Amino acid sequence: MELAIALLGMWLFMVLAPDAPISRFLRHALVVLPARGLSRIPRGSLVAVGLVAIVATTLWMIDEELLGVFAMGAPEALAYLSMIEIGTLVDAVIAVTFIATTTRFPRLTAILRNMRPRARATRARRPQRPTPSNDDDGRPGYVVAA
Repeated sequence: MELAIALLGMWLFMVLAPDAPISRFLRHALVVLPARGLSRIPRGSLVAVGLVAIVATTLWMIDEELLGVFAMGAPEALAYLSMIEIGTLVDAVIAVTFIATTTRFPRLTAILRNMRPRARATRARRPQRPTPSNDDDGRPGYVVAA
């Protein structure tokens, strides 16, 4: 409580005596610096932090009762979850993610188009020796003089 009263007193001093040196220091320390820091944070992050803060405050306020509420709703929640076919939902999410990714990154689309199987190079065969016409064995041999 004392901290709140001290901050309220500093704020009142800044409002009533804006030209005093301590008032300018307080304005710079309590208004300008936090505003400069908050302006660097993206708006989406502020919204996310705000939602987390609201959920955390709600959970803190209903501390012990929340366990009872969750325990009473658990059977119905499990029944609702079993009615949804998760496989189809996961397939749809993956398809949408894939389509969104390929439209955002054209390089990925080009890579996917070029993923056809490549034609294999034919190997050059070694030239085979011609077989002698008077040899019945079918394999090359030496000519022996008689």
